[in-house]
Amino acid sequence: MYDYDDERPAVRGVLLKALAVVVGVAVAIALGTTLVVRALGLDAGSAEPVGSEETGPGRSLPTTALPVPGESESPSEEPSELVSPEEPEAGAIELSVSPVTVRPMERINLTGVYADHDNVGLQVQRWEAGSWSDFGVSATVRADRFETYVMTGRAGENRFRVYDPEADEGSNPVVVTVD
Repeated sequence: MYDYDDERPAVRGVLLKALAVVVGVAVAIALGTTLVVRALGLDAGSAEPVGSEETGPGRSLPTTALPVPGESESPSEEPSELVSPEEPEAGAIELSVSPVTVRPMERINLTGVYADHDNVGLQVQRWEAGSWSDFGVSATVRADRFETYVMTGRAGENRFRVYDPEADEGSNPVVVTVD
């Protein structure tokens, strides 16, 4: 007669090892997912919904309604497009930053407008010891807009800009405080 009591410790050991492997894989997946979500900026700190459009000085609202088909257009006494004094000059690089206060190594979003300069590569620079130094991050202009991000552990005020090396032109500087 076969004694099943001799196999029970071996079966229990195999089951415990399989359980340990499953728990280890689950922890690795959870940790990897958390790191990817944070690296992509998809964590709870992102208040902007996916697909929302940027608004700001570079995007003005229309001042007239679309014409109704079949109706003739009558000339208006008001101009159809108002120019805001905050709009950047043609060819100027306009840079924005968000957030303006971060902890060390938190994501700092740099976005902006560089009108009529599609596919131009811009270099991110930081003000160091009285001059602009390349920061090792770049952005490419697409449809007059660009976006990138930086992370720094240097405490205090940090000034950044983007620079077009081909045109030898820099953007306005932005300041980020690292606490």
